[in-house]
Amino acid sequence: MSVLRRVIVLAAALTIPLVALPAANAAPGAADPQPAHSGDIPSQPASTNELIEAYQGAIERLRSFGMNPFLYPTASAFCVGGSTLGLAPALGVAMPGPWPKTTLAIPGLDLTAAKAGQTLFTFVPYGLGPDSANTSGMRVAWVNLGTGRSGIAEMGPLGDIVRAMIPPSVPAEIRPAAEQAIQQFFFAALPVGGVRAVPVDTGSGTVLAAVYGTVDNGGKSCFFLPTVGITAVA
Repeated sequence: MSVLRRVIVLAAALTIPLVALPAANAAPGAADPQPAHSGDIPSQPASTNELIEAYQGAIERLRSFGMNPFLYPTASAFCVGGSTLGLAPALGVAMPGPWPKTTLAIPGLDLTAAKAGQTLFTFVPYGLGPDSANTSGMRVAWVNLGTGRSGIAEMGPLGDIVRAMIPPSVPAEIRPAAEQAIQQFFFAALPVGGVRAVPVDTGSGTVLAAVYGTVDNGGKSCFFLPTVGITAVA
């Protein structure tokens, strides 16, 4: 087996639980989506081809929402139950702005989480429980290869992104409905627990980034090794 094929198989083995991604998402109209559970992970050993197909399926699902997965996945050992070594797989994702691209217009709402010249970096783990009060720990280190600009940004919970998309001018009585509508869009593409994101003013050009850090999973600190990606920002 070639080195490249071995890398693909390893990546697939880490991310095969993502084939159960729809089970982790909110059902349409659900106000309180349930998190994914490690019990959803298939218990039967998968063949090499099945692993590769599962990994590619997870990647294509993210791409269908305009998300650019990083070059390879990451994982945290002894983080969840029901899998070998308690591995919790995860992907890094970049969404160059403006994102999301939609024709839907709602008066008073800017439905772009990443503006032009920005990149929305997102950390997407699988199998983690609902977020605790501690949502710190994940970071993205980035560099714009064209301009030389660089930095390190702290990532926060997805709720921060949702709230930032709703301007203060929106009346308080309709803010919950607006937040729920935006959350349903994100939950259609992403698991519930442990997702972290941050919009960064990277500027236009080719941006290289690494996402890494820790996520609290039910009182257990899960460390995720760096995953690296590259994306073009218009």
